[in-house]
Amino acid sequence: MTDPARADMKINGDGSLPSGKYGAVTINGAGTVNGDIDAITFKINGTGTSQGRVVAQSITVNGSGTFNGEVQAGEMTVNGDASVRDGAGIGRLVVKGNLSVGGGIAAHQIEIKGFLKTGGDCEAESVTGEGAFTITGLLNAGVIDLKVYGPCSAKEMGGERIVVRQPGSGFSSFTQIFTFWAEKRLTADTIEGDDVWLEITTAKTVRGRNITVGSNCVIDLVEYSGTYTPLANAQVKEVRQIAPEG
Repeated sequence: MTDPARADMKINGDGSLPSGKYGAVTINGAGTVNGDIDAITFKINGTGTSQGRVVAQSITVNGSGTFNGEVQAGEMTVNGDASVRDGAGIGRLVVKGNLSVGGGIAAHQIEIKGFLKTGGDCEAESVTGEGAFTITGLLNAGVIDLKVYGPCSAKEMGGERIVVRQPGSGFSSFTQIFTFWAEKRLTADTIEGDDVWLEITTAKTVRGRNITVGSNCVIDLVEYSGTYTPLANAQVKEVRQIAPEG
């Protein structure tokens, strides 16, 4: 504990905590936080439920976490299953299990090595990783670099550099984790970026400066202002060269 005004709290077995400010909060069994909390660290190793807003420097979910309110954290790592009813503002988000957010997400850095779902927009400086996601709104980041291991969808995608790749054909333990997803494809209405490289993608419109459309893509319209490179097995119905923005 670094702040003497903040008590560390640990639940082993069944228990609950009232709202308040804490140091380290750890739930090893089944615990409930009855209200808003402000903690240095919040770790769930069993089953944890918060009934209010959670503010913490770091949140770790190794079991199952249900957050019935907004989450604000410097860092959040989900190794198990977690759901956030409202939105989330997070410095660094690492999803190795499953995370579902009812609202949108704003973050500096997002690493996906599992499955991420949002009920709104997802905005970050970078979104990288390998896994699957469902973004019902806009996925917007300076850099988006993803390997698609399952069904991935976003209504719109925007960024300075967007790279979407299919997994390699090699046998690896990571590949085996995602064998239950038969579909490995990104689907979006619109994808727009300065530099765009796509594989296994279905989109209505891809727009940008330099665009490469790779294998197993089905694109209705490509609009580019710099270079356009179609690779083998790419299906593009219409291509337009447009004037660069002034």
